[in-house]
Amino acid sequence: MEQGRAGWKAALAVCAMCALPLGTAARAQDAAATPDAGRLTVMGEGSVSVVPDMAILTLGVQTEDSAATAAFDAASATMEKILAALRDSGIEAGDLQTSGLSLSPVYGERYEDAPRAPTMYRASSDLNVRVRDLDRLGAVIDAAAKAGGNSFGGLRFALSDPDEAENAARRAAVQDAQDKAALFADAAGQTIGGVIEMDETQTGGGPMPMMEASVMRSMPAAEGTLDVQAGVRIVFALSPQP
Repeated sequence: MEQGRAGWKAALAVCAMCALPLGTAARAQDAAATPDAGRLTVMGEGSVSVVPDMAILTLGVQTEDSAATAAFDAASATMEKILAALRDSGIEAGDLQTSGLSLSPVYGERYEDAPRAPTMYRASSDLNVRVRDLDRLGAVIDAAAKAGGNSFGGLRFALSDPDEAENAARRAAVQDAQDKAALFADAAGQTIGGVIEMDETQTGGGPMPMMEASVMRSMPAAEGTLDVQAGVRIVFALSPQP
């Protein structure tokens, strides 16, 4: 009986020894056939240049008076004249938007320990104006200045409908990311697979000094072109080249 048990144990040991290299080889073959996929993260940027078709002006009025109410009322009355002049110049009501309204004290010199008291009050009212006919830009500024506008907060050019340009920049950003990914992968001996993740990324002054009305009317402005930019982050799957 003991001799029989010993024979069975010997047979099992032999079988285990025979099976071990076969199982190890099979696992190694499976690992080579289905490697863990790598990842490659790249950032893409795109830009298109377009000619603007709209200007956005920030202009307004500042008044000062020894009485706060008088300063505020004067600024309000002048702004009413500016709004009327702009509407008469062909600016639609929807293209006029108040961007700022303030009333603040103006202090004089402080002498020793005497408490400071305001010597007057300054009121200001600012307006954003969208000018859709760029040929009339100078006339619009002229109309505001003649109506009493004495502050100019800035001028920028824009697109009335930026969707087409923005989408073109996005396509360029994706193409840029794909080109970079192909370059990096080839240099590393890898093959680009599908997209794992993709996210859009963000790319990308103070007011101008007050000018006399005559300066505002004569200041030249060239619209030039606008650079519309877009960015993208893409994660690609990687696999070794065959």
